[in-house]
Amino acid sequence: MSSPREPLSAFRTVLKRGGGERPTFPLSVHVLVMVAVALVLLSGLLWLLTSDQTSPLSPSPDDRTTLEVIRLCLYSIAGIGGVIALTVSYRKQRVTEATEIREATKLFNERFASAAEQLSSQRAANRLAGVYAMAALADDWDAGRQTCINVLCAYVRMPYETPPFRHEREAANNPRRFRPVLEERLIRHSVLNVVGGRLRRAPVPGRTWHEHDFDFTGVNLDGGNLNDALFLGRVSFAFGRFTAGTIDFSRVRFEGPVDFNRARFLGARLRFAETRFAGPVLFTETTVAAGLLDFSSAHFTRDVGFDGTVFAGGQVHFAKTVCSSPVLGAKPLLDFSGASFTGTSVVFDYPDISTATLDFSRVADWSHPPVFNLTEELDTVKLPEREAD
Repeated sequence: MSSPREPLSAFRTVLKRGGGERPTFPLSVHVLVMVAVALVLLSGLLWLLTSDQTSPLSPSPDDRTTLEVIRLCLYSIAGIGGVIALTVSYRKQRVTEATEIREATKLFNERFASAAEQLSSQRAANRLAGVYAMAALADDWDAGRQTCINVLCAYVRMPYETPPFRHEREAANNPRRFRPVLEERLIRHSVLNVVGGRLRRAPVPGRTWHEHDFDFTGVNLDGGNLNDALFLGRVSFAFGRFTAGTIDFSRVRFEGPVDFNRARFLGARLRFAETRFAGPVLFTETTVAAGLLDFSSAHFTRDVGFDGTVFAGGQVHFAKTVCSSPVLGAKPLLDFSGASFTGTSVVFDYPDISTATLDFSRVADWSHPPVFNLTEELDTVKLPEREAD
């Protein structure tokens, strides 16, 4: 059994993002412009009130008129001075805010660097601390939350081999050699538990993780708990390997698309009990060789693609599964085109599929067909022609 992968240099790289500030003119330019505008306004005002061209019927200005004009000019100067003072105050406020933003960004980058450094550590305890440090940073850093989530997902996607079962480890000559991979499994499960914990909270726009994307493409999972989570973004387990343990998706709500394209189910137990799939679901070209996929009381509201899937072993349960769309007249399609039923125990146990279509008409192999326990014969189940005959 090989030890966990070496620390990755990628986790040592800090992605510093600068939000380019808009170019601004020097304060002296602002003041000179305001003074120039003031002089132009005063000259125009004086000319307007005293010139014979603008006031030909008015008597020649006397001392009182001139005094009133001067007083009016002084009031105008005071008003323009107030505008200049407001401009200076506005500029100072912008500088202060920019400084605060830079300091906050610097602090976030330092925390990111520290968490990434912990994730790349040789010691399991440091890596575990790095998981929680990165999650805490994602809670606080609105602009960088998706980056932190990507790092946590990438950690779980790193190459990993499932450790042997307990009795196999105990039978080995040196069971202690499995300790590193057992520690790594604990850390990977902790990442999923951290993600699930954040997604069980009530969503707060801009402050929680629900609307972000989770990319677990190519992951090797042997356990984890995401039950009762709410995913509003895209979720991908494409090309994943589900090798052992229990991965709990019970009562999860997937409001966006879910991708298990070309995943391989090799012994894990995936529980989708009472899970709601509001977006399209892809199980295209997957392989079910062992383990369990339990869709008991799951609710599909959009099309589900099992086309090209190989059902070679294990079990797939659709007990009391609901397939219905909230859109009037829409009928979800469970498409099994090109699927091969050669060994998996696939059971449709009293599903609610009266407003859906199950299409088995173009399967590639029907040597071990599913078992249908239906309350009545439905036209919405399309079997292969030879089976229908």
